Amino acid sequence: MSHHQRLFERLERPAATPACGVTSVAMHLGKMLSIRAGSVQTLPDYGLPDLNDMNQSLHESLTQSRLLIERFIRAYEPRLKHVRVRTLPRDQDPLALAFAIEATLTVKGVKQPVVFTARLCDAGRVEVLPDVF
Repeated sequence: MSHHQRLFERLERPAATPACGVTSVAMHLGKMLSIRAGSVQTLPDYGLPDLNDMNQSLHESLTQSRLLIERFIRAYEPRLKHVRVRTLPRDQDPLALAFAIEATLTVKGVKQPVVFTARLCDAGRVEVLPDVF
Protein backbone atom coordinates (compact mmCIF):
# COMPACT_ATOMS: atom_id res chain seq x y z
CA MET A 1 0.00 0.00 0.00
CA SER A 2 1.25 3.45 -0.87
CA HIS A 3 2.18 5.82 1.94
CA HIS A 4 0.64 8.67 -0.07
CA GLN A 5 -3.13 8.72 0.19
CA ARG A 6 -5.59 10.92 -1.56
CA LEU A 7 -7.47 13.52 0.45
CA PHE A 8 -10.74 11.59 0.53
CA GLU A 9 -8.95 8.38 1.56
CA ARG A 10 -7.44 10.20 4.52
CA LEU A 11 -10.80 11.72 5.46
CA GLU A 12 -12.59 8.37 5.24
CA ARG A 13 -10.01 6.58 7.40
CA PRO A 14 -9.12 8.74 10.38
CA ALA A 15 -6.26 7.79 12.67
CA ALA A 16 -7.07 4.40 14.18
CA THR A 17 -4.95 4.72 17.31
CA PRO A 18 -3.43 7.52 19.34
CA ALA A 19 -0.03 6.45 18.00
CA CYS A 20 -1.25 7.14 14.45
CA GLY A 21 -2.25 10.65 15.51
CA VAL A 22 1.15 11.27 17.08
CA THR A 23 2.92 10.02 13.95
CA SER A 24 0.71 12.19 11.75
CA VAL A 25 1.48 15.29 13.82
CA ALA A 26 5.22 14.51 13.80
CA MET A 27 5.19 14.25 10.01
CA HIS A 28 3.23 17.50 9.68
CA LEU A 29 5.56 19.32 12.08
CA GLY A 30 8.58 18.12 10.11
CA LYS A 31 7.10 19.49 6.90
CA MET A 32 6.00 22.74 8.53
CA LEU A 33 9.30 23.48 10.23
CA SER A 34 11.26 22.75 7.04
CA ILE A 35 9.47 25.48 5.08
CA ARG A 36 11.27 28.83 4.91
CA ALA A 37 9.47 32.09 5.60
CA GLY A 38 8.12 33.68 2.43
CA SER A 39 7.88 30.38 0.52
CA VAL A 40 4.07 30.27 0.55
CA GLN A 41 2.66 33.21 -1.39
CA THR A 42 -0.87 32.86 -0.05
CA LEU A 43 0.32 32.77 3.59
CA PRO A 44 3.13 35.31 4.01
CA ASP A 45 3.58 34.45 7.72
CA TYR A 46 3.91 30.70 7.02
CA GLY A 47 7.39 29.24 7.49
CA LEU A 48 10.46 29.92 9.58
CA PRO A 49 13.58 31.94 8.85
CA ASP A 50 16.71 29.89 8.25
CA LEU A 51 17.70 29.04 11.82
CA ASN A 52 21.32 28.57 10.74
CA ASP A 53 21.61 32.14 9.46
CA MET A 54 20.64 34.15 12.53
CA ASN A 55 23.11 36.96 13.15
CA GLN A 56 22.89 37.10 16.93
CA SER A 57 24.64 35.58 19.90
CA LEU A 58 24.04 31.86 20.38
CA HIS A 59 21.79 32.47 23.40
CA GLU A 60 19.72 35.09 21.54
CA SER A 61 19.45 32.85 18.45
CA LEU A 62 18.27 29.88 20.49
CA THR A 63 15.74 31.99 22.40
CA GLN A 64 14.39 33.57 19.22
CA SER A 65 14.26 30.20 17.42
CA ARG A 66 12.37 28.63 20.31
CA LEU A 67 9.79 31.43 20.36
CA LEU A 68 9.36 31.41 16.57
CA ILE A 69 8.78 27.64 16.56
CA GLU A 70 6.23 27.91 19.40
CA ARG A 71 4.27 30.66 17.63
CA PHE A 72 4.36 28.84 14.30
CA ILE A 73 3.08 25.57 15.77
CA ARG A 74 0.33 27.35 17.72
CA ALA A 75 -0.81 29.07 14.54
CA TYR A 76 -0.69 26.13 12.12
CA GLU A 77 -1.05 22.83 14.01
CA PRO A 78 -4.51 22.95 15.60
CA ARG A 79 -4.26 19.44 17.08
CA LEU A 80 -1.61 20.66 19.53
CA LYS A 81 -2.51 22.80 22.54
CA HIS A 82 -0.36 24.23 25.33
CA VAL A 83 2.73 24.12 23.11
CA ARG A 84 6.06 24.64 24.83
CA VAL A 85 9.40 24.48 23.01
CA ARG A 86 12.73 24.19 24.77
CA THR A 87 16.24 23.87 23.44
CA LEU A 88 18.04 20.57 23.91
CA PRO A 89 21.65 20.29 25.09
CA ARG A 90 24.27 20.20 22.35
CA ASP A 91 26.72 17.94 24.18
CA GLN A 92 27.84 15.80 21.26
CA ASP A 93 27.81 18.45 18.52
CA PRO A 94 28.02 22.09 19.63
CA LEU A 95 26.80 23.26 16.21
CA ALA A 96 23.68 21.05 16.14
CA LEU A 97 20.30 22.62 16.84
CA ALA A 98 17.64 20.50 18.50
CA PHE A 99 14.43 21.33 20.31
CA ALA A 100 11.91 19.46 22.44
CA ILE A 101 8.29 20.24 21.60
CA GLU A 102 5.94 19.51 24.49
CA ALA A 103 2.20 19.82 24.02
CA THR A 104 -1.21 18.30 24.51
CA LEU A 105 -2.49 16.43 21.46
CA THR A 106 -6.26 16.70 21.10
CA VAL A 107 -7.94 14.34 18.63
CA LYS A 108 -11.70 13.70 18.70
CA GLY A 109 -11.97 15.08 22.22
CA VAL A 110 -9.21 12.83 23.58
CA LYS A 111 -6.30 14.71 25.13
CA GLN A 112 -2.85 13.17 25.36
CA PRO A 113 0.48 14.70 26.45
CA VAL A 114 3.10 14.40 23.71
CA VAL A 115 6.77 15.25 23.29
CA PHE A 116 8.59 15.54 19.97
CA THR A 117 12.27 16.04 19.23
CA ALA A 118 13.01 18.41 16.34
CA ARG A 119 16.52 18.39 14.88
CA LEU A 120 17.86 20.73 12.24
CA CYS A 121 19.38 18.57 9.49
CA ASP A 122 21.16 19.30 6.23
CA ALA A 123 19.91 21.99 3.86
CA GLY A 124 17.59 23.47 6.50
CA ARG A 125 15.37 20.39 6.71
CA VAL A 126 13.92 19.70 10.15
CA GLU A 127 13.39 16.12 11.31
CA VAL A 128 10.67 15.67 13.94
CA LEU A 129 10.32 12.41 15.85
CA PRO A 130 7.87 11.55 18.63
CA ASP A 131 9.46 10.68 21.96
CA VAL A 132 8.28 7.50 23.61
CA PHE A 133 7.00 7.83 27.16
